[in-house]
Amino acid sequence: MWRKSFPILLVGILTLPLCDAVADESQSPLERSKPLAQEFMKTLMKELGVAISQGGPAGAIEVCKEVSAQVENDFREKHEDILRVRRITLKTRNPELHTPTEEQRKWLEGMEQNWNEKPSPEPDVIESATMTTVLFPIAIQKSLCLMCHGDPETFSSELKESLAVHYPKDKATGYEMGDFRGALTIEWKKANE
Repeated sequence: MWRKSFPILLVGILTLPLCDAVADESQSPLERSKPLAQEFMKTLMKELGVAISQGGPAGAIEVCKEVSAQVENDFREKHEDILRVRRITLKTRNPELHTPTEEQRKWLEGMEQNWNEKPSPEPDVIESATMTTVLFPIAIQKSLCLMCHGDPETFSSELKESLAVHYPKDKATGYEMGDFRGALTIEWKKANE
C-alpha cells in the first residue's frame, strides 16, 4: 500500500509550491502587496534598530542611507513583476530615491489633508497605463522614528552634522507622534507589459 501511494504523495508534495505560486498570480496587486509591505517594514525597522543601537542616531544616518536603498532594491529583485519598491513622502530626506511621481504627490497631499479625520487609512491603489501602484500609508508610530525625524531643536550636534553630510536636502524633520509620514509604494508591472 505504502509503495503504491508514495509516488502520488511525492508528486503532491513537489507540486504544492506551484499551487501557491498560481494562487499568488491570481491575487490582486493589493493582496499580493500586503505581506510584502509587512515584511519590508519589519526588515527596515530591524536594520534601523540595530544601526541605532550600535551607533546612536548620528551613527545610524549613514547606515540608514545605504540600508534603506538596499532593502528597497532587494525586494524589487525578489519579484520580477515588481518595478519598484520605495517609500515616498512630501518631506523627503533622500529626494533622489523618495520623491513621488505627480500622481503619487496628489495622493500624498490628499492623505495628509484628511489625516486627522482618518488617521489609520487602508492601503490604496493608483492605476496607470504601465503599472499598478499600491500605497501603504506610513504614520510616525514609534519614538525610534522621532530620534531622527522629530523636532530638530532636540537633535544632538552629531546628528545635525550627520544629516547635513548625508542628506544636505533633508526636509524630513518636525514630525510628532501620529503624524502622516508618507507611504510605502509597491509598483507592479501591468500583466500585458
